[in-house]
Amino acid sequence: MIKPTLIQGVILSYFIIIYGIGFFKKSKSDKDSFIFAGRRLTLPAFIATLVSTWYGGILEVGRFSYENGIVTILIFGVFYYIAAIGFALFFAPKIITKNIQSIPSLIHTQFGKMPGIISIILILLIASPAPYLKIFSILIQSFWEIPEYVAIIIGISISVLYSIRGGFSSIVRTDKLQFILMFLGFSLILWNLKQNYGGIDFLHKNAPIEIFQIPGNFSWTTIFVWGFIALITFIDPGFFQRSFSGTDVKTVKKGILISVGFWIVFDIMTITTGIYASAILPKIDTSPYLDLAKLVLSPRAYSIFIVSLFSIVMSTIDSFTFISAYTLGMDLPPLLNLKNKNDSVNNTKYSLIIISVLSFTLSMFFNNAIEMWYVLGSIAVPVLLIPILSGLYHIKIKQPLNQFLFPLIITLLWFYHGFNNLDNWGYPQYLFQLDPMYPGLLMSTILFFKLK
Repeated sequence: MIKPTLIQGVILSYFIIIYGIGFFKKSKSDKDSFIFAGRRLTLPAFIATLVSTWYGGILEVGRFSYENGIVTILIFGVFYYIAAIGFALFFAPKIITKNIQSIPSLIHTQFGKMPGIISIILILLIASPAPYLKIFSILIQSFWEIPEYVAIIIGISISVLYSIRGGFSSIVRTDKLQFILMFLGFSLILWNLKQNYGGIDFLHKNAPIEIFQIPGNFSWTTIFVWGFIALITFIDPGFFQRSFSGTDVKTVKKGILISVGFWIVFDIMTITTGIYASAILPKIDTSPYLDLAKLVLSPRAYSIFIVSLFSIVMSTIDSFTFISAYTLGMDLPPLLNLKNKNDSVNNTKYSLIIISVLSFTLSMFFNNAIEMWYVLGSIAVPVLLIPILSGLYHIKIKQPLNQFLFPLIITLLWFYHGFNNLDNWGYPQYLFQLDPMYPGLLMSTILFFKLK
């Protein structure tokens, strides 16, 4: 029998502990208990589950900050903080007081069957765990010589098995530990980096000069596109689910605002680590975080840091898998008038298996989570943003199907033109040099005022 190494033993122990925590208590059989944790999320639990699920693409953040530096906090930070604060002030109170359990249920109620189906398709795309399973497989394969498909099966299996038993409550319980681990891991590596190499002066002297420039490697047009993509926060099904699951409006609003503070701190930690990697590592073999941690950390500290990366990725995998499953199991049957349309709990359990198979299949096709965020965000925001705002504030739209279809069509056509006209470096060249988000939002805004 082959004895596992220290890091392998620690990772296996982490998997066992997470599975045990998630599997520990079976959920009640009613919908509110299974899908929304009984609508009793306290402030600490709310913060832990919201913060920990935000960073599933952690290796992509490492790569991006290694290549682009401090502009990362603008693209993946500041815009999202503003959007989250807006959600806390203007969306969360409406979700709770009007008992809006999901985006598709809101769209269906306010605008009809076809808009509801379109919203379900888009939610399934933006909430797909596929790219995070890809990142999980990269982590697993760094320590075990196993095929990619086996690594992906391990990642999805752990999350689905305890979610089927305990529902959203199981996910929240695991998120509490993962919240602690994510901060512990990056605290360890930053402390070691500071001790071994120095602080800001070292970074200024050794990192490429463009790492400290804004907009750096990007144009302001591209940066503002990412700003609009941050509006995906307003249509994030995870935000809706957690807001609906909170004990009251005060807890949810306070929880989101405190979470923004934690996100700011953690973004500073992860981006600073990426900048250290750019100053220390002339080239990357696997990932900036993995290569840097192996270089600077002791075996025990390295094990803890790797577990923190797993915790970040797995907290997103289980949440996104569960969101996709209840979107399919709770929101779709009433739209199709199926016989079991009121059996949300069992439908969601069956859907967990369906989503697992679909996610496994999709994950074999993705290489870059950031590209997926960009494309899906650019499609979903123009289609869903204005209808969701209209639904929350009871603003009537006379031809709702057109409000959904035309922004979707023009955005897809813009992408089609761009990807059929690549430059010499393989980048899409869009009409009028406009990213697809802009014409989609413009069409949605024009239709809103015309059809209102």
